[in-house]
Amino acid sequence: MSAAATEGHRSASELSLVWEPLEIGSTRVKNRIMMTAQTTLLGRDNVLGDRHIEFFRERAKGGAALFITEQQAGHRISKGSFFEGCSAWEKRAIPQYAKLADAVHEHGARQFIQLFGCGVHDKGTMIMDEWHPLWGVSKMPSIVHHEMPMVMEQEHVDDVVKGFAESALNVKVAGCDGVELHAAHSYLLGQFLSPAFNDRTDRYGGSVRNRCQILLEIGEAVRAQVGDAFTVGVRISFDEFMGDAGITPDQSEEQLEVLSTSGLFDFFNISGGGYYTLHRAVSPMNVENGFMLPFASRAKAVVGNRAKVFAVGRILDLHQAERALAAGDTDMVAMTRAQMAEPHLVKKTREGRQKEIRRCMGANECVARLFDNRHVTCAVNPSVGREAKWGSDTLKPVAPEEAKAIVVVGGGIAGMKTAAVAGSRGHRVVLLEREEQLGGHLNLLMALPTRKEWGTAIDNLSRAMDVAGVDVRLGVEATPDAIELEAPDSVVVATGARWDCDGRSQFRPGQLCLPGTEQENVIEVGTATERALVDASALGERVVILEETGFYLPLGLAEILAAGGAEVEIVTPRAMVGEDAMRTLDLSYVMPRLEEAGVRCSGHMNAEKIEGGTVHLRSVWGTRSRVIEGVDTVVISMLRSPDDALYRALEGRVADLHRVGDVVAPRRPIQSMYEGEELGRAL
Repeated sequence: MSAAATEGHRSASELSLVWEPLEIGSTRVKNRIMMTAQTTLLGRDNVLGDRHIEFFRERAKGGAALFITEQQAGHRISKGSFFEGCSAWEKRAIPQYAKLADAVHEHGARQFIQLFGCGVHDKGTMIMDEWHPLWGVSKMPSIVHHEMPMVMEQEHVDDVVKGFAESALNVKVAGCDGVELHAAHSYLLGQFLSPAFNDRTDRYGGSVRNRCQILLEIGEAVRAQVGDAFTVGVRISFDEFMGDAGITPDQSEEQLEVLSTSGLFDFFNISGGGYYTLHRAVSPMNVENGFMLPFASRAKAVVGNRAKVFAVGRILDLHQAERALAAGDTDMVAMTRAQMAEPHLVKKTREGRQKEIRRCMGANECVARLFDNRHVTCAVNPSVGREAKWGSDTLKPVAPEEAKAIVVVGGGIAGMKTAAVAGSRGHRVVLLEREEQLGGHLNLLMALPTRKEWGTAIDNLSRAMDVAGVDVRLGVEATPDAIELEAPDSVVVATGARWDCDGRSQFRPGQLCLPGTEQENVIEVGTATERALVDASALGERVVILEETGFYLPLGLAEILAAGGAEVEIVTPRAMVGEDAMRTLDLSYVMPRLEEAGVRCSGHMNAEKIEGGTVHLRSVWGTRSRVIEGVDTVVISMLRSPDDALYRALEGRVADLHRVGDVVAPRRPIQSMYEGEELGRAL
């Protein structure tokens, strides 16, 4: 069980401060737990979508006191670099905000709307009929989008100020409770605050006070529109983690002194990171829980009683929130991804139902999908974005006389999820797993350096099966005859997949195998990792990993081998090693460790053949060849194949036979989780 899960099983009777109400300007919240803005891309036609409303309704039912929407355009050209970036500036947003306010107010919660501008972190050609030049604080393009901006003149600054004020009025008219000005994470207002973007010499540049000027002007304009009986606050990045090139904590303390002294703002939401350091803004699983709490504490020391302070930073458990409140570090505690994973986190904790809580593991599938411009969902909770279909009130129990006897074979993600959902509906479920532990291939992942939080996913599903009354049998080989002895009405095969060692690759079409992979010194990445975990020197002194997945596993293997003294090179035909790990923001943590350990990473290189201890490579452009000699072990990290022998053997012998997860086709864990939910509801 992970540390976060262990913490979460403590008694709810130890909590008191988290239940206390709080006045935030004109808004009274019922407790101290909230959700900050989390981009979900659930909009429709560039306004807040019905999926958004159901997302927040579900979490309001779950007991949280306050929600802040994902970024909403505060002026006419700030819908963002996403296809469904939402607008607050347009009047047509008001009806959806009204529906949202009603949805959360019904359950005693409060709703703020986050207003933002993109600045350079946008694509001027994203929306077909609204092409525009980007507005930049200075002549500095985005490190992500690379599009050159026009430098804002006074008329553009004035337009932004006017737009934010009009947007805030739209929010108030709709019946929401407040607005947050997004000046964090390198977006437009944050670009004014940051020396990494702001080299202006007018009244908006230079000193910290001048860089705050636009926020003060927006604050005054917003107050002129909405008055004092409406809550207004600011989100900042307390540290951009760039040293003196960006915002430092000392500068943030100066900013907070300027902004809190103005009396315009009721709260300050303290975050960190930006586009140069996104891995710090949305931290993956290797980052310590609550790592930004010291920033909130410093902010509170500056702000005092002039405004409230919100704390963020991978806070996953109400007991940690309680400690932060007791220390005086913050007034409100944001548990954003934690409540994506478990919408009823607050309610279940208060009712002593911690065993039922799904805990966030920091897999960052939410972020990876955001980068793909797709609706965001969650690795451990497939109902995210699908609340109308799969929310807490939608799971239909079966009548006792209709309950089925179901056998699920395989204790990985797909099998456990299917069993838990089917069991919770009232079916009699038996899960058979041939190993002595649950988790399937997650056990291999969680054994890698910094990957132990994959155990949270196993723990979540194990507890869910226990609550659902699933009969879990470990160390059982599920043969067709053994399954038939159970007299099942339905059989679900979730036997997963295995790594291939033949070197077949999408990068070498028409070639069924890589010459030389039949040699004894060539093994696939799963077996290689198992051996390395037992003995880091087991693969020899020189190892080449032929890697085509982009996943974390070969990176973790390389780290283990290098720590054991091996000379390791990862070769990929992709543009870079670890492309998928970059999408989940893990690469920024593991790559420095690999470089320090001497691991060599070679992109745009394709393997041609293996001859003994020699690996022959050729660039994907076909112009350059290279030979690596003296290799002790070659590791193949390419394709996987379904482990479907049992499924094939049961075809024709079982009337109601299903397969789920990687045994259908090897894919990402989030897809197995989805299929388990879907099948568990359908059985």
